[in-house]
Amino acid sequence: MKVLAVGMMVCDIPLTPVPKSIFQMEKAEIEEPQVTTGGDALNVAVTLAKLGTEVSIAGRLGMDENGREVMRQAERHGVDTTYIIWDGGHKTAVSYLLLDEEGEKHALSNTRIYHALSAADVPERAVQEADIVYFGSAFQMRQMDDGGILELFQRAHRYGKVTAMDTALNDNMESRERLLEKLFPVFKETDIFLPSGKEASLLSGQRKPHKMAEFFKDMGVKICGIKLGDEGCYVTDICREFEIPCFSGFKAVDTTGAGDSFVGGFLCGYLQGWDIEECAIFASAVAAHNVAVKGATGGVPDFRTVMEYLGKQGLKIKK
Repeated sequence: MKVLAVGMMVCDIPLTPVPKSIFQMEKAEIEEPQVTTGGDALNVAVTLAKLGTEVSIAGRLGMDENGREVMRQAERHGVDTTYIIWDGGHKTAVSYLLLDEEGEKHALSNTRIYHALSAADVPERAVQEADIVYFGSAFQMRQMDDGGILELFQRAHRYGKVTAMDTALNDNMESRERLLEKLFPVFKETDIFLPSGKEASLLSGQRKPHKMAEFFKDMGVKICGIKLGDEGCYVTDICREFEIPCFSGFKAVDTTGAGDSFVGGFLCGYLQGWDIEECAIFASAVAAHNVAVKGATGGVPDFRTVMEYLGKQGLKIKK
């Protein structure tokens, strides 16, 4: 069973700890910076690989040292990089992640390469080989937003594949009406939708998770999981609904890849044939482990570790 992850790949450079009052200070000491990887698609791909799931990634990297480092790290984790395109016209996306004392992030990014990605960059073979086709960066890639996601998902469905999507909103987004105009036809082709609570609320105009999910159901989504941060998650397949609380006992050091590690965990569980409650419980445990370590995927454990942890919590998931 294999996942194809399409979308963002980033060279992340975390800077920590950054005082909230940094702009009122002349200087602040930080820990030694390290180059890591990030971006929704790559974070999900690395999460899946660390959990033992076969995964490939399609996207664009610049022909520079940052791109080569992203490639090295992806391959080191076991991600199939066959479908990565080397783009000589753009620099690899890079984000300087300013992490405060609580692990919350603020990013300074150069992501112009995102807009070069199109559905045509994803080979037919890549779609045919996958069981799930995941796009993780809605609203961040111009050509994909303007028909590319729809084309990709329609192709996936022609081959009988499952489609999954997440969104990546920021503070400079277009109006809700314009965002929905772009995604309206895509929702009809989306089997699994896993947005954050903030994103789901903005798109749906609702404040309660079950109301948000009803909105996306009416749009055509089959399974909706809403990530609610330290409040846990809400998941429904329209017939059933579950609220899963966060796992306690983990100190958040870096929340950079929390949502993406949840998505990776959920898709891993889905490929195991688990029901949506089990998928969400497993995904929540993966994310809880991940935020306790610096880096977007630095704390993602292996499959056995997660299962053993859940067993100690008295939560039994069929293998």
